[in-house]
Amino acid sequence: MYNVGIEIDSLIKRYDGKVVLDGIELHINEPGVYLIAGPNGCGKTTLLEILVGLRKYDQGRVKINDQRVDDVELKRKLGFLTQQNTLRKNCTVAEELNLVKEIFKLDIDTYKYLERYKLQEYYHQKTKGLSGGTKRRVLIAMLFMTQYEVAVLDEPVSGLDTFSRDEIWNMIREYAEENIVVVSDHYLNQAALYSDYVYLMNKGKIVLHGKTTQLIKDFKRGYVIKTRVNHLEELNSILDEKRALLDLKVSGSVYNYFVNQEDQQTIQKLTNSSQRINVHPVNLEDIYFYYTGEFVKDSGD
Repeated sequence: MYNVGIEIDSLIKRYDGKVVLDGIELHINEPGVYLIAGPNGCGKTTLLEILVGLRKYDQGRVKINDQRVDDVELKRKLGFLTQQNTLRKNCTVAEELNLVKEIFKLDIDTYKYLERYKLQEYYHQKTKGLSGGTKRRVLIAMLFMTQYEVAVLDEPVSGLDTFSRDEIWNMIREYAEENIVVVSDHYLNQAALYSDYVYLMNKGKIVLHGKTTQLIKDFKRGYVIKTRVNHLEELNSILDEKRALLDLKVSGSVYNYFVNQEDQQTIQKLTNSSQRINVHPVNLEDIYFYYTGEFVKDSGD
């Protein structure tokens, strides 16, 4: 039986009288990847920093394995990776890993350890010469070396190319087979593919949570129709009287109609009608937008 758990109850955090975390409830008690997602300023980073004991909170309860997050003993079980590059510029990758090995008294061959993540070719290279994606992969490898039971990563793939993002997510996915990994990200659809459970945040609150497949399955609409305002007349002529049966959400000049999956006739008609009208199955970003009126993608915290 897994004996590590995260418990956050009625968490409130204020900055200068403004509530930035408003009654957060979060309970995790088994290994896996737990995604915290939301747009700029929703409170993701603040929540993670409170979870690892770097920031104080005003009300509520935050415990890991029934210990307060400021408990010194807990630090041995809890690791945190920030968005910043913390590698020393004039050190080699070998020197960085061997320092971690020495501090934590690890019985490990650091070169062979890097082979696990296909990073051994950089072993003798100075970190200042590495690409952004490789630096992040090295940092995550260093974090995972210590076998923390709970690893927390704040937007680990932000600003990276597709290859680096996939490599990092696969590293996280493997580590989470035996440990709890809490990670924030704003590439919501990609991140959800690698996550076991998703918490969607908006304006300091968790507005929706659950397993990705279940969130999509439980959503009352199956497709979303998108078009810009200057093509709205064309869309309305196709929808005709059905328009009244659809949920409409507007973002700037883009009109988003949410339609039932069962209405295949309308979906097929729109799919074949015009390149100016986009129809696709609902994904997690669409569901988030439906509930909050905000898009997650390409935002930061």
